[in-house]
Amino acid sequence: MLRNASPDLPLSPPTSEMKATDFLAPELTLSTLLADEGKPLVRLLCNRARLDCAAEDLAYLKALRAKNRMPTFSGNTFDTVALAFIDPKDPEQQIQSLLPSVSINVLDEIKAKIDQNVLIEADVWLTLQMRQQMILTFLANIARTFEQIFFQPLQPPVEAKLGCRTCGASTQPVDAKPLFKCPCDAALYCTKEHQTADWPQHKAACKLIRQRRTELESAEIHV
Repeated sequence: MLRNASPDLPLSPPTSEMKATDFLAPELTLSTLLADEGKPLVRLLCNRARLDCAAEDLAYLKALRAKNRMPTFSGNTFDTVALAFIDPKDPEQQIQSLLPSVSINVLDEIKAKIDQNVLIEADVWLTLQMRQQMILTFLANIARTFEQIFFQPLQPPVEAKLGCRTCGASTQPVDAKPLFKCPCDAALYCTKEHQTADWPQHKAACKLIRQRRTELESAEIHV
């Protein structure tokens, strides 16, 4: 399934000396993810669901940066400035820069804020976006492939057996029309009244399903 989801997934980490780009997402190799009965893959899925996963990614990349092993994607964009950085609290995340003529005190002040994660060096931030997008795309492809393999072939017979979530009816009461779907496509009802009655119980699941579907569709657009 992993090969179907990501045909370009390397079989194993490089055996020779690793290049900078090999450090972007070293966990994304087939042998690594499937080691120990697939536990690394499960850990990756769980870690991505945590709110602090971005902080862990940032710490990892800053450690690489300190060793001059972090891949960069800015080319020579920042060669003419003393330091480029972003404020993670800035909604637009605009890159700011200091000219070479900046005083040493101001430069040291910005570097101190970068060390404290109040600000993020621009090169590190750009690489962070690349790492997160790479992992997100991989996981979105896995989710889509899983659904295609395990769910899509079963949809027609499963849907035919489903009934109204409120009363279990298999058709609408008027003219025996087919049940209609909730916008999330995961719940069926025979009347609007039954849908309204079930809404307090279905609301959370409905929101989660639609949010997940939007994320998958967004990931497909950017692949």
